[in-house]
Amino acid sequence: MYRIIVLLIVSLGLIACRGNDKVVSAWEINDVYQSTIVSSNPSTGGKTYQGPPINTMDAANTFEMFSLRAEKSTQGAKTYELLVHLTYFSPWRYYESANLLNKPASTFKVVSREAGICEARGCVFKELMSIQVTDAFLREQTDKGFQVTISSKTGISSDLFVPAQYLKGFLQAVDGPKN
Repeated sequence: MYRIIVLLIVSLGLIACRGNDKVVSAWEINDVYQSTIVSSNPSTGGKTYQGPPINTMDAANTFEMFSLRAEKSTQGAKTYELLVHLTYFSPWRYYESANLLNKPASTFKVVSREAGICEARGCVFKELMSIQVTDAFLREQTDKGFQVTISSKTGISSDLFVPAQYLKGFLQAVDGPKN
């Protein structure tokens, strides 16, 4: 019963996301701002900002969920990362590298890999990756957004697009209200 429920939830999520566009409407800047979750980091005393996920589906039937995350120290220093969660049917792909704007990302790392439910089509696999980006890089991309290509050992790649409106809304949340 549990497997049927999980499969149903994953299926509905994939169906709902298949028609997502690369472009986020201008009115959605405020939605990204409002949807960014701010929490205190008890170990550092700073704050963590988690942007809302962008959900897409590519031609290789990969469910792509990605978002920005930021840490702000008590002194105001900011660090950013793009979190990428890719879900697909077997076999394992073993994602191993990323290109930001057609240049290799030196800060790419795989956070976790997980095998899930198996059925007639195969097993569901999930890979969570992180790419560190700078404040300057994000601000340079607020006019046009940026593309990230995640590549695997098996030759399959996923092209992700982070729209300018998403960047603007997220950075407004991290920067806080202007006085």
